[in-house]
Amino acid sequence: MGGLQSDMYGYYKILILRALIAARKHMDKLMSIVEIMQHGSQLNCFSKGNVTLGLRERFHLNMTDEQLEFNVEKMVESSLNSLTTRVYDTFQYYTNGI
Repeated sequence: MGGLQSDMYGYYKILILRALIAARKHMDKLMSIVEIMQHGSQLNCFSKGNVTLGLRERFHLNMTDEQLEFNVEKMVESSLNSLTTRVYDTFQYYTNGI
């Protein structure tokens, strides 16, 4: 992307924020889909019971758009130094060349 000060990196963060704002507008529909999917599912992501509460919290409905923007900044920053991010990026590099 050209580094942390690049225009593309800034654009990337804007897109994440826009995606979260758009998802919030459709949260009820998304939650309904997840509720339907979790019943009787063998998927690991549903193995710990009802996941809808945790998912609902990730929409940060109690935040204004400005607060959400600050939160997205923090999420992106924390992912920069995350071991799981580095491991996944390495996996993608060796398996898919990206």
